[in-house]
Amino acid sequence: MMASKENQFLFQHFHADEKVFVEKMLDRIDRVQQQYSIELTPFLNPREAEITTSLARRAALQVYSSSEILQTELCRLIIAPDYYMLEEEDFEIDLLKIQYARKFNHLTHSQILGNLVNQLGIQRYLLGDIIIAEDCTQLLLDAKISQMLTQQVTKISKVPVSWRKLSFSELVKPAEKSEVKQILTTSLRLDSVIAATYGLSRQEAAKLIEQNKVKLNHQPISQAFQAVKLADLISCRGYGRFKIEDDNGLTRHNKHKLMITKIGGK
Repeated sequence: MMASKENQFLFQHFHADEKVFVEKMLDRIDRVQQQYSIELTPFLNPREAEITTSLARRAALQVYSSSEILQTELCRLIIAPDYYMLEEEDFEIDLLKIQYARKFNHLTHSQILGNLVNQLGIQRYLLGDIIIAEDCTQLLLDAKISQMLTQQVTKISKVPVSWRKLSFSELVKPAEKSEVKQILTTSLRLDSVIAATYGLSRQEAAKLIEQNKVKLNHQPISQAFQAVKLADLISCRGYGRFKIEDDNGLTRHNKHKLMITKIGGK
């Protein structure tokens, strides 16, 4: 691994909650350098992928993302020395269709994830996107657990299910519930924008941040005074996510007019 002094310098650039993740990625990078082999990461969110890519390139290594072939939020990265030539199957990802009687039942993202993680004990990092479309439900996962899952999981939330492996070309886009709206906020502080979006007091919004229930662009955030900007994605546990789409200036009373897209949740 990189020298400890250099590590301490690196850690200054990350949130305290990200230190363990950074250390794990540095270990992977070290193995690539020492063994001259490739490393395949688990599924990462965009922030984790950004961190890993930055660390690997700092070490002059190649980085390939599964998001280059699959338009998904969660991705796997291949960290490799300069000799490596990308092979699609090296990402070790399977795409499965969850088949059930959709006319009589509706399985949600949380039901599927909760069943696989809490009841079966599958680690979250082995699962990629769960895609709920209008007429199809799909799951991306680590190919190593694909056979086990399809054989053992015959019900999700008491709903009988079966599985079918698909080609990557059959990946569908999620039909996410979204709402575009304008909010008025006295400031661009994170707590003020959250409060205006969900009809909370600023104190209630600040408490969500203090309780580590808020992420800004997939990054843990602990400063209620952090300013938001265009294209920022804010997620609030228990409420959903929203994206800052546009800033329409100020009202006569000096309130910011922000256009946002609320995604899922309340």
